[in-house]
Amino acid sequence: MDKTPLNRRKFIATTVGTVTALSLGSDWLFANNVGFSMGSPADEPLFDWSLWNKYRKQVNHPVLTIQRKDIAVAKANMQHYAWAKNYAGNIEKSARFYLHLANPDSLKNLIEETTPGDPLWTPCPACRDQGKPVHPHGLWNWDIQRPDELECTMCGTVFPNDGYPEDVVLQTTWGKPQQISFCGGEPFVIFGFKTGRPSFTANIRSRKVQWCAQYSRTLAEAYTLSGNPGYAVACRQILLRLAVCYPNWLVHVGYGEYADMDPRTAALHINSLPEAELTPPPNKADKRLWTGYWSAGRASGVGLESDFVRKVVEAYDLTCTAKDKSGQEIYTETDRLQIERDLLLESTILLVSDKKINNKSVSNRTATGLVGMCVGHPGLVRFGLEGFELTVNDWFLPDGTTSETPFYGLMTLGGIWDFAQAARAYSDPAGYLDQQGKRIDNLDLYHDTSYEQVWEAFFLGLQGDLTYPPYADSFRQLPLDAAYVELMVANYPERKKYLSLLKELCGSDLSVPAGPVPPAFYVDGPVIETMPTLTLPYDLAKPICLSSFSLFYRMPTLGSQVSPPYEQSDWCPPSLRIGHMRTGVDGREGLLLLSASHFGVHHEQDSLNLYYWKKGKEILSDLGYLWDHPLKPQTIRTVAHHTVVIDEKNQRTKERGGEVHFFKTSEHVKVMEASSKAYAEADLYRRTSAIIDHGNGQNYVVDFFRVDGGQRQDYVFHGSTMDYEINQLQVRPSDLKLYDFKNIRTGESPTAWNMAWKAGGKMKCIAWSLPQRGEEVFLAEGWGQRDWKNADIGATIPYVVRRCQGGGTKTFVSVFEGYDTEEPFVRKVSREQNGSLVIDTAIGRDYIFSALDEDSISLPPVLVGKIPEGRFVVASVQNNKIIWSFGLSLKSQLKIVSEGILVP
Repeated sequence: MDKTPLNRRKFIATTVGTVTALSLGSDWLFANNVGFSMGSPADEPLFDWSLWNKYRKQVNHPVLTIQRKDIAVAKANMQHYAWAKNYAGNIEKSARFYLHLANPDSLKNLIEETTPGDPLWTPCPACRDQGKPVHPHGLWNWDIQRPDELECTMCGTVFPNDGYPEDVVLQTTWGKPQQISFCGGEPFVIFGFKTGRPSFTANIRSRKVQWCAQYSRTLAEAYTLSGNPGYAVACRQILLRLAVCYPNWLVHVGYGEYADMDPRTAALHINSLPEAELTPPPNKADKRLWTGYWSAGRASGVGLESDFVRKVVEAYDLTCTAKDKSGQEIYTETDRLQIERDLLLESTILLVSDKKINNKSVSNRTATGLVGMCVGHPGLVRFGLEGFELTVNDWFLPDGTTSETPFYGLMTLGGIWDFAQAARAYSDPAGYLDQQGKRIDNLDLYHDTSYEQVWEAFFLGLQGDLTYPPYADSFRQLPLDAAYVELMVANYPERKKYLSLLKELCGSDLSVPAGPVPPAFYVDGPVIETMPTLTLPYDLAKPICLSSFSLFYRMPTLGSQVSPPYEQSDWCPPSLRIGHMRTGVDGREGLLLLSASHFGVHHEQDSLNLYYWKKGKEILSDLGYLWDHPLKPQTIRTVAHHTVVIDEKNQRTKERGGEVHFFKTSEHVKVMEASSKAYAEADLYRRTSAIIDHGNGQNYVVDFFRVDGGQRQDYVFHGSTMDYEINQLQVRPSDLKLYDFKNIRTGESPTAWNMAWKAGGKMKCIAWSLPQRGEEVFLAEGWGQRDWKNADIGATIPYVVRRCQGGGTKTFVSVFEGYDTEEPFVRKVSREQNGSLVIDTAIGRDYIFSALDEDSISLPPVLVGKIPEGRFVVASVQNNKIIWSFGLSLKSQLKIVSEGILVP
């Protein structure tokens, strides 16, 4: 019997709207606004599930990310490798340990009929009362062993708590009435929501539901690897309980606003509800949910309902055809209908209503597509496919790089990887044709789309320690998860460099699996595996699947395949406009980054920022990303970066552009010049930066920053520790108000001076400054916190501000070096009357010439006729002999001059 509420049994023909438009292409779809109706729920084509009724019997499970061929690979690995047997054993231990929770009574507590809230948006009132920093999301510990408690990691207070009663109660009326309670007292400002109230019980409900979804996925994998039907039985129990509760869960947002109405209506009209939403006082209802789809959900409220959906649909796909030892099917046909309709299809209602593409919605598109593949609904598959294609073609840049940052690029990749993996050789159900008489057969997203450019860009963007440089809104030490590299190797076997990277991560003989592997804990002696909890924001950049990609996707003979040594190359992607200049024989010793990236979402006010990393240490560090920390503007602002600030203002965030004038590399010189319109008042804002490399770690950076505009021009850089020293510059206290800095000192010098500090370990840093006429120097103490969890709260670092004033072109010249030897490689820095930069090193003297117009460069007599001319020229002299030279001439279109030979 159909248990769907009568008022929701409205279906329309599937031959209109989105399904038709998808066959014509997404450009046509958006231009003609197809499927965007703001009418009744019956007007949304993808609310029609009749295709499911027609084609569900054709699905030959499992069909998603773990298919029959993948299971065969896993079984072969388990026969041959200890790591594979160990992984399978750990999955089974984890599944077995929690079996006592997969019974109807326990599941009623873990999966409540009341709508879950979200693990975020729950500031701690006890921290506020104790004068501790309060994060808008709170910092919480939750453990399935104590499922109804939430502990603040900052102050140790456990909630629910009699001292902070949830005495603000919202009463729902739609469907099955619910009570949703909030903490009373003084409200919190939660981002732009100025009167937010935490709900610890709603937070806990969401955590329990997310845990159950993940556990169902673990049970399904344990069944797949062991064949033990008990795990499938337990998985079925969880999915059935979810199918009972999910249809009555309301559309809501993490801020605590609930749409007390049919979820179909709420999903379609989330920003213009037909009735007032429920919102805790003193808020006033305005018939919209705060931030709309961006933080909406039903099982959660963070805008990523997909995290829940993708786990349960995989769990169902792997177990729905399971049989017990007698050969009896574990899922009855009634079970399958209920789970497919009331959980899986029901979960797509909110997701298909959001037509936009962003780093969250793409994941929801994937979840919708996976449900379509699993239950036999080609219309839902097309909605997912459209989202995938819009993501790789439009969200990612034309060169494959991320339109935002490495972290959010990985988050977005995490939102689409399983769609591509599940779509391997996907074909529409037999007999299905769209309105154009077309169908999909043998889909290959890895090779027939721009997806392969995305993978290549993630490969090329790594720094030497196999993490990504933390520019803009990206975290330090962010890796390309080895699980992703397994996908690269499995789907691009012809690209042996991917195999080389995998061997760097997992051993030259691939004796180590990639993961992600669940963490271990001890219970009564033996090590078993716990269910991981989502640790935002980091986990968003990882695959949200517990299975070992090594187990299912790594061919057993892969370790014996020959691959070249892993190397990293110089790279300046044309759309991203961030130059990567490297040192070391394999490119992994050092990395200099110069950014001319356009401004966009999750970018910062950091145009022409310089970042320098060497041997695992930051020489010129980027403070990174404070995520949703209330003080994150401190690391976004311009003065937090290594660039030029005009009139103490932040760079503009619109129309700032970015242009790469040249990017050229050779054995000894890697150089890039770029400009931007970061300041409307600046006629010139251009930077030329280069690595001069003599090999064996003997290298340094030269930097020329030219600016014309504004009344004050501040060249800014910072060290990484307050333990530093200033040489060849006399400073004195200053009472000048300078940004929000403190302990300000000032000084002037007619000649080069330097600042030295330690970067950690044996690595030391030295920054040489060559003053120009009228240049003042300010040394100050400023913002240094880098951890969004406040582990380093109050940290400060030294800032150097080199200031010029008035009109005309100013040229700031600097030299930076990182070294782990007893003495620096650069011994002296000076400038000759002809403008050349002279670097005395441990092995000789380097001459460096940089100009906007190559005709303005005047070579010293000792070099005239012996080295090439150009706009950027370098000559290395040892024992009065030119050892090598480099010249870049744009006028004559010469590409690179190396070893004194012109290369046209």
